[in-house]
Amino acid sequence: MDIRGAVDAAVPTNIIAAKAAEVRANLVNWQSYLQSQMISVEDCEFIKKFEVANSEEKQVILTNEGHQCAKTFLNLMAHISKEQTVQYILTLIDDTLKNTNVGTG
Repeated sequence: MDIRGAVDAAVPTNIIAAKAAEVRANLVNWQSYLQSQMISVEDCEFIKKFEVANSEEKQVILTNEGHQCAKTFLNLMAHISKEQTVQYILTLIDDTLKNTNVGTG
């Protein structure tokens, strides 16, 4: 692969990383989804707690509440159709999978 090919191969990753950073910056107002009865109290409380947790706290949450995490992510994906929010949820899931050790070791 020549230099041009190497640069071309790297660009999509940078574009994706930039889009993910942009998505992360747009926090979701979960309370509005709760008030409109699009999500449950349980899912609202969990996602609000999870999204503000640091890496170590997320690891503990996943270890202790892994089933609730999966359930909440699935419920959010099933009940929310706003593109910006779906992108946020998918980015949060991707970040979680990349940065945790659940099921390994």
